[in-house]
Amino acid sequence: MSYPVIDGLNEIQGLDVAVDGRSIHALLVGKPADGGRSRVVHVHSEDGGQTWTPPNVLNRPDDPPVIARRGNDARLAVKGKDIVAAWQTQGELPGTGPMSIVSSRDGGNTWTRGDNPATGDSLKNQAYLSLVADPQGEFHLVWLDDREETGDTQGLRYASSKDGGLHWGPEATLDPAVCTCCWSRLEVLPDGTLSVLYRDADPRDMKLVLRPGQTGGWRPAGPVGAFGWHFTGCPHCGGGLAGSKARNGRAMLHSVVWTGKEDSAGLFYLKSADAGRNWSAPRKVGDGHSRDGDIAALDRGTLAIAFTRDTPAGTSVQLTQSGDEGGHWTDPAPLTGEAAKAQHPRILATPFGFRVFWTETRPGGRKTWAMAAPRTETTTRRDS
Repeated sequence: MSYPVIDGLNEIQGLDVAVDGRSIHALLVGKPADGGRSRVVHVHSEDGGQTWTPPNVLNRPDDPPVIARRGNDARLAVKGKDIVAAWQTQGELPGTGPMSIVSSRDGGNTWTRGDNPATGDSLKNQAYLSLVADPQGEFHLVWLDDREETGDTQGLRYASSKDGGLHWGPEATLDPAVCTCCWSRLEVLPDGTLSVLYRDADPRDMKLVLRPGQTGGWRPAGPVGAFGWHFTGCPHCGGGLAGSKARNGRAMLHSVVWTGKEDSAGLFYLKSADAGRNWSAPRKVGDGHSRDGDIAALDRGTLAIAFTRDTPAGTSVQLTQSGDEGGHWTDPAPLTGEAAKAQHPRILATPFGFRVFWTETRPGGRKTWAMAAPRTETTTRRDS
């Protein structure tokens, strides 16, 4: 485990990570040492996270203040030399405001302001963003906004860019009524299907919407874990999504979701061999104190789930792995001590193996980011 130091940042408020080839990219939001306005910085590593480039600050001093907290993080996606970063900025009302998008076409050396695709949102309040790039270099973005002014739900919106985030195609509403403050997750499957995992409004289960191929339309795929959780509040908890190619060549979809339903509360893993039409029975991850899960897939059916577990002394980060496409899983292994004050782990499948990132409050109150490079488990120890 390591705590990378980024020059000019003293308090880390937001974190996102992405991998492209051998490059691991991180987008950090943090306070400078002088306590001034939050900065959005991009760094990348070419050696599996051992060393990181000097930070490149993406927001300008005269830009609106950045709104970023774990769960409503700034986001990035990478394909080759093209990098897109997006985050929410402060608008007229506290805690609300429009998204800001910046684009680099040269690997992060220079950055240009991109258009905001939410042209139909007169309220100018877009939050809970998610970004991904597909193998052809098209960037895909989803976000939540309440342009219908319902108050108790938001709409899930989508747009894409073919020029590295500078301009965006027409926006689309994927679901007009979703939970107001849970993050979504975008994933491109090996067959090109674009998948969006998000929390529905009623019931408050996680749900999937898909766009097969480059020219197909969007279609709902139903719940991912049909728990039937009817809840009027917001759990502030999204899910994780990963695509893989099984040994038989079939595209697999893997998900980790959390529910607060009283008789089945906890974190669960599910998989689908038919692009989300049907899912395996939910399999509990950890115990009833586990949540905030993320999932990644290496080649040959090797999976890993990173998640947090509340303990009497704090919140720890744990990892469980599968070597047979999710059939069997290892016992959860701690990546931090039980007294850690950790939040929102993200896991990447890289050429160096799995890399797990999270933010953590260190002794003395300083907030930093952390990274672990766990040994990849190719065998499993715990029966299904």
